[in-house]
Amino acid sequence: MKHSSPLCVSRRAVVMASAMLATGVRAQGNSRPVRIIVAFAAGSGNDLTARDLARYMAEILNQPVIVENRPGAGGSIGTEAVARAAPDGLTIGLGTSSQLVMNVGVYKTLPFDVDKDLRLVGLVSSRGMVLAGKMAGPQTLKALIAEAKARPNQLSYGSAGMGSISHIVGEAFAKAADIKINHVPYKGNSLAMGDLAGGHVDMVFDALSSSQPLARQGRARLIAMSGARRNPAAPDLATFAEQGLSGYEAYTWNCLFAPIHTPADAMERLNGALNKALAVTKLHDRLVNEFGSEVLAPSTPAQADAFGRRERERWVPFIRSLKLAES
Repeated sequence: MKHSSPLCVSRRAVVMASAMLATGVRAQGNSRPVRIIVAFAAGSGNDLTARDLARYMAEILNQPVIVENRPGAGGSIGTEAVARAAPDGLTIGLGTSSQLVMNVGVYKTLPFDVDKDLRLVGLVSSRGMVLAGKMAGPQTLKALIAEAKARPNQLSYGSAGMGSISHIVGEAFAKAADIKINHVPYKGNSLAMGDLAGGHVDMVFDALSSSQPLARQGRARLIAMSGARRNPAAPDLATFAEQGLSGYEAYTWNCLFAPIHTPADAMERLNGALNKALAVTKLHDRLVNEFGSEVLAPSTPAQADAFGRRERERWVPFIRSLKLAES
């Protein structure tokens, strides 16, 4: 499952944005803080990304930017909080494919309409996901699949909740590998990874940024990485295709989004700050080299909205074919 992205940030843009920060070029300040609502628990890959963005955007906007975690329901609780917020440019969300794509296919009804209640500020990044296993479990993808076939519905995988990307790619994995595994939903992937480290679930699909530290501590085992080629942030980790599961991919992407009626000038200001933040060398390199991400900037709100629509057109029919729909 490959995807196309907008133009990645150019080296010139990186240098220019870094210079702007260094020389103190700022938008007009505002003492009222901008809230970035993260729909998953603190410590997750999405939370780490939001906190990095908050730091750099605050410098660019000359305005406080804070992160607020609202986990639960596969991201729907945090998404609804943004959809129902005053459209004044002071409340935005760190959006993910879980919230803006997967939930649309999983839930029969949602307390918001992605297309009618939300507008994307701009794209942030895309990254392949890792299959992490418990230390006492199978050491290779082949061994894990063999055990799952020998013990149907006995192996479990944790996720960030019903409809989250880690849930959907887990179901897609089971279908691709022709196995039956048991889904255990949590209120965020960081909680699922905590139980994986404790040996309470057998596997979790997670971001490299949050799974790799556990692996280095000897508390989780990285089994396979999605992508057409190995990720430079984890060059020793073989892809699913290399290990015999061709045609299977798992990736997630994120963005910033706002209530639909947020004024155009506020959207433009936030979009500009986002693109400038992502062009700062230190943040750009952290996303690429530490998180294993592809930066999807610069982008306009219109480009970001179009990207989201294409993702829903691609994924929602597949999700509905899995017959996972909740009321």
